Amino acid sequence: MIVYYATNAQASSIWKELQSKRTSNSNPMNFLGCPAVRDGWHNTYAFTLKEKRQVLYKRSGAIDLQQKPISSEREPHLEQTNIFNLQMPHYFFSEVPLKIKVTAPHFHKVSYLEHGTFIGGVFDIGQWFRPVESEIITWAEEGEITFKKDEPLFYSQFLTDLPVRLKRFTMNPMIEHLANGLINSPLQNKENLQGSLQSRYDAFNKSDFRLGLINEIKEALVPEEANPDKEFI
Repeated sequence: MIVYYATNAQASSIWKELQSKRTSNSNPMNFLGCPAVRDGWHNTYAFTLKEKRQVLYKRSGAIDLQQKPISSEREPHLEQTNIFNLQMPHYFFSEVPLKIKVTAPHFHKVSYLEHGTFIGGVFDIGQWFRPVESEIITWAEEGEITFKKDEPLFYSQFLTDLPVRLKRFTMNPMIEHLANGLINSPLQNKENLQGSLQSRYDAFNKSDFRLGLINEIKEALVPEEANPDKEFI
């Protein structure tokens, strides 16, 4: 199953990383031999930062100390916390229905998780095209948090028994226009955030976005991903 993606982060297979660190292939008690573990990790990928991000946050807003884009326009959603967006969206799309589960990188020793966490979720990337925002909730109202280069920012798990192959594409103005059109539609405005995902899927499937989006993404594939027989990792 092919998943198209666009991001500034580096993607890597967690299952292959775990296998490379396995202490014994013959040990029947190794947790990597458990089918429940294998099935949970074989389509899970870590998305790692290519550069350091250091954020100073207060009640009045957040500042990126490397002067990178950042947003802190939203009010905190939980008591005694803060929230900001690293302004680094990640896009995923499938030509068939496929749910993605986005979580914090809980199986790596990641320094930023001492101070906050990545806001994740689950939605169908074959029936809705929207960014996975790099939005962080902190465990304190004020403080400083560092996102180190080469440490995972989040995980994405594709909820299918079929093997997934990632194909990277480059965001272009038309794809951004299509994404913004869906984000800013009546089904995604502030007054309707509590609406169902199915209502968003239905609107997407009835629209003219799908065919145009698929064509634009395939035209925007990076050269090394255009070969259908090439393995991603």
